[in-house]
Amino acid sequence: MKSTFISTSALSEATRLSLMKAQAKLAQAQKEVTTGRYADVGQSLGYKTGQTVSLRQELSRLTAIQGTNAGVGTRLDMTQAAIKQMVDGAQSFLSQLIGARENDNGPTIIQSQAQGNLTAMTDALNTTFDGAYIFSGINADVKPVGDYFQSPTGAARTAVASAFSTAFGVTQSDPGAQSISAGDMQTFLDGAFSSLFDASSWSGTWSAASDQNVRSRISTTELVETSTNANEEAFRKLASAYTMVADLGVQNLSKETYQAVVDKASKVIGEAIQSLSNVQATIGNVQERVSNANDKMAAQLDIMKTHITALEAVDPYEASTRVSGLMTQIETAYALTGRIQGLSLLNYL
Repeated sequence: MKSTFISTSALSEATRLSLMKAQAKLAQAQKEVTTGRYADVGQSLGYKTGQTVSLRQELSRLTAIQGTNAGVGTRLDMTQAAIKQMVDGAQSFLSQLIGARENDNGPTIIQSQAQGNLTAMTDALNTTFDGAYIFSGINADVKPVGDYFQSPTGAARTAVASAFSTAFGVTQSDPGAQSISAGDMQTFLDGAFSSLFDASSWSGTWSAASDQNVRSRISTTELVETSTNANEEAFRKLASAYTMVADLGVQNLSKETYQAVVDKASKVIGEAIQSLSNVQATIGNVQERVSNANDKMAAQLDIMKTHITALEAVDPYEASTRVSGLMTQIETAYALTGRIQGLSLLNYL
């Protein structure tokens, strides 16, 4: 038979250890009541822990993609708004061209309007979102299009002036431009001038944008282009129409030659409007894909959250009952500790 030494110190130590364990359990129980999930998921689920870890990893991944899609959506909305602004300006300018063809004051009026529209187009193409240029393709940190009317004269305007001088032997502001025939002007517009807005010439003088658009992962299985760039044919055509009216000295041309410029500008701007509509349709298709991807991911996230809750969730009533029981146990332990510490041999004697 074994005898155990009994003392108030031993009793107090045993009570203290019991109290510490109860306090630890109380902290866990209170955490479970607050969060609604197991305090230690791994210990509680055992071999099922791998399931909840995998689910939470996929949950985080989808949530991150959704966050990225929010930025993509805003960028696409801004792109559509900028293109709409250009379309509205082009349609208004086309109406003015038709009205100004026979007007004696037409050259001065439409030249000023063309200059304003070209500047507005440049500003639209230089739109930024979150510090990045949305029409620069992957060169998002580079301003895509410079100001045509900047000082000192930029490469684009210099190229136009050089082509005009080479073709006609005079500058756009020279009164001698009055002698340029409508046929010669038509040849120039279809040839040397038009070539200034080819893809290769455009990139060398007008644009610093990349032909490669931004690609974004909009779902776990979809990686799509989520931008356009200033090198698209639509923007080159629009710039061509504005430039031929704004900077070919229409106020110095004969009436027939001026009308030839107006007719060509009307034709080109009509083509530009159609091309801009195609760009809008492409962007709209991407917007729809992003929206559909978000809807699918939202459904997946709901399912995952349901499964995670089923694995990790605790019964709130059971957890609250444990909290109450543990608090009662701790209070009792404190009371016992106080009584034990009050024991004394002197009192007994």
